[in-house]
Amino acid sequence: MSSEQPSTTAAGTNHQDLQLTAPVPFTAKCLGWLFASILKLFFITWRKSCTGFERIDEYRDNQAKMILCFWHGKYVPIFALCAWQWVQQRGETAVAFTSWSPRGIVIGEICRQFGLSCVQLPDNGRKHSFRLMQEAMQRHSTGVIAVDGPLGPKGVVKQGAIRIASELGYLLVPASVWSSHKSVMHKRWDDMEIPWPCCHTALAVGEPVQIPESVAKADIRTIMQHLAEQINQLEDNARQLVAKHGID
Repeated sequence: MSSEQPSTTAAGTNHQDLQLTAPVPFTAKCLGWLFASILKLFFITWRKSCTGFERIDEYRDNQAKMILCFWHGKYVPIFALCAWQWVQQRGETAVAFTSWSPRGIVIGEICRQFGLSCVQLPDNGRKHSFRLMQEAMQRHSTGVIAVDGPLGPKGVVKQGAIRIASELGYLLVPASVWSSHKSVMHKRWDDMEIPWPCCHTALAVGEPVQIPESVAKADIRTIMQHLAEQINQLEDNARQLVAKHGID
C-alpha cells in the first residue's frame, strides 16, 4: 500500500491534483521505517484477541463501507490490529489519515509497513482536506480515523468523520484497545500508548452507526457524544477481554 501526500494547490484542484506531489523527507521516512520495524517485531509476540467482528462481518456481507473511529493515543496498537483483522484476515483495503507534518510522515510509514494506505492532510486545509478524505474513502472499504486528532483535545470527538460518513454513506464503527503491559507517554497531549513485547492486546469494536445523509448540526453534537461514550465503553470491553485470559 502507498502513503499519499496532498498537493499544495488551491481549492479548485482536480482529481489528479489530489494525488502524490510532495516529496517525503528522507529522515522522517527512515524514522518511520525504523519505528514500524520495531513495532512489527513487537506485534509478532503479542497475544491478540478481538471482539465485535461478528456484526462487522454481517454488515460486510451487505457491501457496507465503514470508518473505524478511535482515540489518537491508541493509534499504535490500532493500526497494527486493524491491519491484522481487515487486511490480513479479510483481504480488504484500509486507509488511515494523518497530518502533513514530520510526525504524520512517521505515522504514514508505520501504516505502509503494516499494509494500510495513508493520506496525509495539510494543516488547516479545511475544504481541501475534506476533499482529500472523500477521494481516499471512495477507493477503500475501510477508513481509520482518530476522531480526537491530530492535536486534541484528548477524548473529544471532532466532526470530520461524521460529515464524511454522512456524505458518502459510510458506517461509523467505534473501537478501542487494551494492552496488559504498555508504555504511556503522559507528556504527549494524547497519552500515546505503546504495547510491550509478549503482552496481551485486545481490540474491541462496537455496533456500526448509520449517519443520516443530511445530518443536522444538533444531531451531529448528539452523535459526537454517543461516539465518545461508545469508544470509552469499548476500552473497558477490551480490558475485560484481556482480564478474561488471566492477564491485566
